[in-house]
Amino acid sequence: MPQPYYMIDFSAACCMFEIRINDIPVMMLDLPGQAASMTPVNFSILESGTQIITATVFPHSGNLVLDPEAKLKFDIKLFDVERGFAFKEQLVKYEFEKVDPHKKLPVLRHQTSFSAQVPYSLEGWKNGIALKDVKDVNIKLSNAYERVSSLISRRDYTGFRTSIANRENIMNRSMYLDLAKAKDRIDNLIEDFEGGFKVATIPPDAVLQIYGNGKVAALKKINGESAFFLVNNETREELMIDIMFYISTGKTEFEVI
Repeated sequence: MPQPYYMIDFSAACCMFEIRINDIPVMMLDLPGQAASMTPVNFSILESGTQIITATVFPHSGNLVLDPEAKLKFDIKLFDVERGFAFKEQLVKYEFEKVDPHKKLPVLRHQTSFSAQVPYSLEGWKNGIALKDVKDVNIKLSNAYERVSSLISRRDYTGFRTSIANRENIMNRSMYLDLAKAKDRIDNLIEDFEGGFKVATIPPDAVLQIYGNGKVAALKKINGESAFFLVNNETREELMIDIMFYISTGKTEFEVI
């Protein structure tokens, strides 16, 4: 059976940018210089059909207007990974126009779509409740992060695996991972936890971000990185864990999605 694998190929410079597919972030970086890379996006595709892409170019964190040298271009490419890594077609190609320094623009946005055909159908965050109707969203979300943090700190790795089961189901099925590779994803994280990485305090200036058409929430640093991370004091390394949360219909507390 074909295993369609959708990837975004991007090149950016002198800006902070975010690309979402179906209102789920697939890439966000704050670049003082330039960078180019390619990354899979299947985890943002829950089922076959039309997929919405939104690309936004922001000023660098702390600035109010775009750098005159700000650039972003991206392609959506389809591969088949059933056997090897076979390129099939390019689906979307877009490049933002050069910034006019006289206009002092605060942001640039572009929205488009493409059709995807995948051999799976996932519930994902579709059954989440609208967060605009939830009281004390910030408090509930902070509590959810604290629950995950506590599992890691207490080395309750069984509980940790359970807490991220929804997320891992999406990742594993959309990326066509077998049981061994799926297990390795979490085993590698746990090895890092055991190797000296400790959960850091979420920065006080972390920003609440709402995704998934109003059903998914996460805390982000002002530069767009995940506000949930671990630090190894010996090696001075940071390990970001980019998790998001939703409240399933019929429930009252956030869980990882």
